[in-house]
This record gives sequence, structure tokens and C-alpha cells, in this order.
Amino acid sequence: MNCVFIMSIVKTHLIHQEYRDSVQLMRAASSVSKEIEGVQIASVMMGTPKNKPLLEEVGLLTPEAIAADANDIVISIRADSLTTADAAIKFIIEHLSQSVQTSHDSTLLYRSIRGALGGLPDANLAVISVPGEYAARDSHIALMNGLNVLLFSDNVSLEDEVRLKKEAHKEGLLLMGPDCGTAMIKNVGLGFCNIVNPGPIGIIAASGTGTQEVMTLCHHLNLGITHAIGTGSRDVKDLVGGITMIAGLHALERDPSIELIILVSKPPEETTMANVLKEINNCSKPVIINFLGKKHGYCENVDQSVTVDTLEEAAYTASTFFQTGKLTRELVHFDAELEIDKILNNLATTLNPEQKFIRGLFAGGTFTFEAVQIIRDLFPEDESINTNVHLEGTTFIDDVTQSYRHTLIDMGADEFTVGKPHPMIDQTERTQRFLKEIQDPETAVILVDFVLGYGSHPNPVLDMEDAFQLWKKKERKIPIIAHVCGTQLDPQDYEDSVNRLNSHGIITMPTNAQAAKLATLIALRKDSSHIQ
Repeated sequence: MNCVFIMSIVKTHLIHQEYRDSVQLMRAASSVSKEIEGVQIASVMMGTPKNKPLLEEVGLLTPEAIAADANDIVISIRADSLTTADAAIKFIIEHLSQSVQTSHDSTLLYRSIRGALGGLPDANLAVISVPGEYAARDSHIALMNGLNVLLFSDNVSLEDEVRLKKEAHKEGLLLMGPDCGTAMIKNVGLGFCNIVNPGPIGIIAASGTGTQEVMTLCHHLNLGITHAIGTGSRDVKDLVGGITMIAGLHALERDPSIELIILVSKPPEETTMANVLKEINNCSKPVIINFLGKKHGYCENVDQSVTVDTLEEAAYTASTFFQTGKLTRELVHFDAELEIDKILNNLATTLNPEQKFIRGLFAGGTFTFEAVQIIRDLFPEDESINTNVHLEGTTFIDDVTQSYRHTLIDMGADEFTVGKPHPMIDQTERTQRFLKEIQDPETAVILVDFVLGYGSHPNPVLDMEDAFQLWKKKERKIPIIAHVCGTQLDPQDYEDSVNRLNSHGIITMPTNAQAAKLATLIALRKDSSHIQ
């Protein structure tokens, strides 16, 4: 028997009394793993009580980390040697120092919200990104000083969320969040956001990547967005009551620049749903409603509101409205059905009989949810869809590390990001899973998404090209269907990303919904008439 022993050591370094937001810390952790050979796990996070269990889960909770204060940055490295660990820590410290220098070059720095108001008396919006235990306090201070709030922080209690949203409502302000990662106000992107044309559409959404998909599709359809109001995913729970969703609806109704409102969310809970639909029916402006997972037809106020099933339908329905002046649901199958049938005919001759199953590896949680919904509805009822998103009519997967039959995974879920960066920032985990899926003889097709825009990986397609090269060398052909969420204005360059994928022989689809439909037809060995 031959045994291989992999040596490793764990070293922790604290940067005392210095705060950075989670995106900066994740980028630092992601960069060191790529730059320093021999780094097995790198974690960079604030030393809060809620973060320490995450370090423990991945074996990085050292005595130094235990002793860390909530205002300390904890750098924990598992590496193959002490020399490597020291080099990794030095790299991260320099990386964080450079990011501070960059921000100093272009940003005025203040030590408090009140201090910032003294220097920026005309400000009316605060972006809060501090550890969860401090986020509620800082949000309260901002609201009491007349500021609308985008609360990027997570780990805010439900009780604090309700209290803060009631305070905001009382003051006539918006509180977006907590855990609101995407928003746009007056065409200025906040958090993870794409660059799109300005225009007369306003979006209200309890979904980050759902917002990005609708925004970018509207842009590609020559429409424009002025506002995208994020609510945070818990806003649609009855315990919160849709406070921000309803307040956002009223705000967009009052704004004379907005001619059409688009609402995006998973279905609200029962009482909240009734209250939101009541407000929509009383709204003086047309509203497109996309409650993912809920079949259209639950709110049809002629000329004033229409329900759609997918993010794609929301954008195309908006396009039809501006062309015709009528609000009618626009069904979309494929942008080029003849080309789709040509692709399907070619693949039918290359797939082996045992290649039966769809494997979806998603960076966006809403993209996962939408794809699962579409595939579930197109498959026979006895065909099981395994996933780690909660959707009626599917099987919730217990072991996310193993695919079984049709498996679609949100790789940005907590089980993948404990002590690790989100796949929109670092695709290491997803790339490893991709390489595993192409080895499975039962894999018929692989679905992947790439999310561009501020905050995301600087070139996510290029980042996976080594894996694509290995895929191309395999004798057994497995089609890859990709969707790129972005615009030509984004720093990553949408057209370059699509062209890079196509150069590898990867099939790119203009929407996440069309990618899911094509994957279904491949697995079922059907032509495009199957979804008419």
C-alpha cells in the first residue's frame, strides 16, 4: 500500500482595530490562494462572535483567532509550510494596504456618520457595511439623521430589521436590506451591480442576481433603468410584512421619471402577498410582477399590472409595453429557434445513451431558483430535480458535494462559502466541481452562469479557461450551456466574455431562462417544439 501524507500548518495573524467590509476581505482571501503556491485554505474575516464558528468549521479557529476582538481582522492560513503561511499573510496585509491606499486617492474618509454628514451635508443615502452586531446601531443613526439606508451587512436580527424598517417608514425613508447586495439609485450602482442605460424603468427586488438579470436584459433590449430598490430577502416574510417593497412601490409611483415598475421576488408569504397585491392594484403606474416559483395569473389588473413567470419574461414584457403601450405578458422561448434546433440535432448524434442528466453549477442563487423552476415544469412529473434551493416539486439535496441524477446547485449558498469567498468573486470551488462533473459518464449537459459588473470577479470566464481546456480534451462530449449576465458597459466586457466562451465551443444563451430550456431539451433529446 502506498500512502501519501500532505503536511499542513495553520497560522493566524490579527490586524487590530481595523475594519474592512466582507467584499474586500473575500477578495484578499481569493487573491492569495491564486498567487501563493502551497496555500490550502485562506480565510480573512472580522473577528466577530458569529464569524468564529465559521473558522472552526474549516479548522482555522486558532487560539489567536479565539482571542480576536470584533474590530480585529483575522487572517488564518492553512498551508503546506510555515514559510508559505508567512508569505501568504504578508501578501494579504499588503493587498489590504493597497486597497486602502486606492480608496484614499478618491474618497473622503470620516470616522462616523455624523462626521460624514458634516462634510457632506447634502447626502441623503448611507451604505452600511459593518459587522452585523453594529449594523443596526449605525442604520438607526443614519435614519435619525434623515438618510435613506442601503444595509449591505448580513447577520442582522429579524427583530432589528422590523424595528429599523418601521423607523424608516415613520421618517419617510427607505431601508434597503439587510443583506441587500444590489441596488441602483438615479442610475448609480450600489454593491454588486451592472452598468446599464438610464431610463424610465424602476425595479423593486428581494433578489440580487434577479435584479441584475432584469437590468441587463432591459439594457440589451434598448431600455433603461433609473432605480433598482433592493429590499433584502426577508422583507417578503409576514414577520416583516413587505415594508420596503411597499415603500419602494410608493417611491417609484411618486417619481415622475418612472413610467413602468418591475417587481422581482420569490413569492411573499400569504399576508404580505395580499398586502403587496392590494398596493399594486391601487398603483397609478403599470407594474410587471415576477414572483419566481409562482405561476402567472394571480394579479391581472387590466392595463395596470401583469404577472410573468421568469426574469426573461419581465424584461421582454417591458419591451413590448414601451413598443405598444399595452401591458401584456410576453412569452419567450428562444431568440433563434432555427439555430436552436440545429444545435439539438447535432448534439443528438454525439451524446452517449448513458448521458441523461443535467448538472447546474450556479454563482447566482436566483439563477439557480429560476433554472430549477423551468426544468421542473418541462420535465415529466416523475422526474426528480435535486437541488439546494427550496422549491415545491423538487428534492432538497442532503449532500451538496455529490450530484445525483438531475442536480442543480447554488454554489453561493452558505454550505459552500463558510470561510471561503462567494463564487461571484472566487470560482475555485465551482471550477473543482466542474472538473468532477465532466468525469461523470451520466452527465448530459452542464449549466453555468457568469455574473459581470461591479464587485464581481474581474474576468470570470478567463478564470475558468484552464478547466475548459481539460473539458475540450475529453473524448466523451458534454455540451456546456452558459449564460453571461452583464452589459458591454461593465468593466469585464460582456461581448468579450461571450466571445471567449464561444471560442471554446461553449454554447451561450442570452438569458438564464433560455439556457435552462435548452439544457432540458438536450437531456430529453427533444426539439424546440417541446416547449411551445
